[in-house]
Amino acid sequence: MKTLGMASAATLVPGIPFARAATDTDFAAMDATALAAAIRARKISPLEALNAAIARAQAVEPKLNILSEDLYERARKHVAAIDVAAPFAGVPMLIKDEADVAGTAKHFGSKLDKMMPPATANDPLVDLMEKSGFNIFGRSTMPEFGILPTTETLAYGITRNPWSLDHVPGGSSGGAAAAVASGVIPVAHGSDGAGSLRIPASNCGLVGLKPSRGRIVGDRPFIDGKRNVGSFLGESFCLSRTVRDTANMLALVEMKGAQAPYQPLRTVTGPPKKRLRIGYIMNGLGGHVPSPEVQESITKTLGLLRSQRHEVSELQWPFPGEAFVEDFTLIYTARAREAKKMLPAGAEIPPAVLKGLVEPASFSMSMMSDEITDEASEAAYARIEGYSKAYFSLFDKIDILVTPVLLKPPVRIGEINGSLPVSVLMQRLNHYGDYTMLQNASGGPAISLPMHWTKDGLPVGVQFAGRLGADYDLLELAFELEAVRPWASRRPPLWAPALV
Repeated sequence: MKTLGMASAATLVPGIPFARAATDTDFAAMDATALAAAIRARKISPLEALNAAIARAQAVEPKLNILSEDLYERARKHVAAIDVAAPFAGVPMLIKDEADVAGTAKHFGSKLDKMMPPATANDPLVDLMEKSGFNIFGRSTMPEFGILPTTETLAYGITRNPWSLDHVPGGSSGGAAAAVASGVIPVAHGSDGAGSLRIPASNCGLVGLKPSRGRIVGDRPFIDGKRNVGSFLGESFCLSRTVRDTANMLALVEMKGAQAPYQPLRTVTGPPKKRLRIGYIMNGLGGHVPSPEVQESITKTLGLLRSQRHEVSELQWPFPGEAFVEDFTLIYTARAREAKKMLPAGAEIPPAVLKGLVEPASFSMSMMSDEITDEASEAAYARIEGYSKAYFSLFDKIDILVTPVLLKPPVRIGEINGSLPVSVLMQRLNHYGDYTMLQNASGGPAISLPMHWTKDGLPVGVQFAGRLGADYDLLELAFELEAVRPWASRRPPLWAPALV
């Protein structure tokens, strides 16, 4: 960790610079790379950058509800400790409300947060972010325990989409996505356990990369030879408005040295030199057909790829998709047992009391998880290993797989949330999210890019996936698509800098 917390990009990635920073003077519109460069050049101070971000957050908070807790005073005190030569010196940062930030307690979007003690240390990734210059000034909202692709909770209220306040920003990194999309900050911490970065990226017009399993500092898919369910299925990373911010973040926070599962070769700074073999699959894993708007997003993206001289071909899922969804649902439900371990040691809550403290979806999942035996979970994991091998076999013939992120554009507030009866909730989930969980199960990387907007002005992301360890390939293609179809300058109706 000491070597990963060094003060310059050149130290972090020897001999390789970050992607170039802009010379823009509109600090609020800058991405994190440009803002850090402006701070290093003394054009704006870390305190000025922080206070501006706080003002923007306060301006949109009544309408968006992006914060479960503000850490403004902690951030102001931290300014003095920021090394202005650090890669992201003084860039304000929000942390998703499931990660440890020293001296503060996690909330998990739940009333059970009252039982959580303050953390004594940062999570490894949070620690690296802080050592690299980011200034943490709040915790971003999330659905209760991160189990849903929307961010509406009984404990912390409804988080809304700055592109349309009647629609969801996605989840579970919903507050992070709404903050970045509305211009409060250029990049935010998040995590992805079944699409929780890619789904909000799709709904909010952002770049959302789910890295390869084990690539990011702090990831421990296995502990003492046993599967660590959280890190096995999920990856912590970020949401951003620009590809270069995502690429520079990956260069910063990926594992390096003898313990790294992948060779960190370079910082990605531009498009691929070779033309790629692109495969696409339109229908979901469960066999569902996406909405016309989503189909249009894929069709137009494929046309753009062909115009860039990439080879495009249609594929089929190489395994029974419905069986995969069933097995993934089983192991995802079994994760609720892991959530119980987050409570302080000895904290036993009788079911009758728990039912009154958590949302119906969380309670039902908790009860169902108790009925899933270890043998059933292991059998599902074994089958998923087979599905994963079949999935990766696709990349013997292609370089990148294109699919939708979701079956629909962003849904309206209230359509999917934890207070619904479980039977209704599951039916609606099955007709909304049907693509992203495959990369969590297999460990492969995938990125959502904002390739389309509906006639009503709602963003629709397209997913690009690759073989295990092919994060760089995805970023190179993302750079190319961003150049020919720019999105970072698009502004939602609720744009924080315009309010302050």
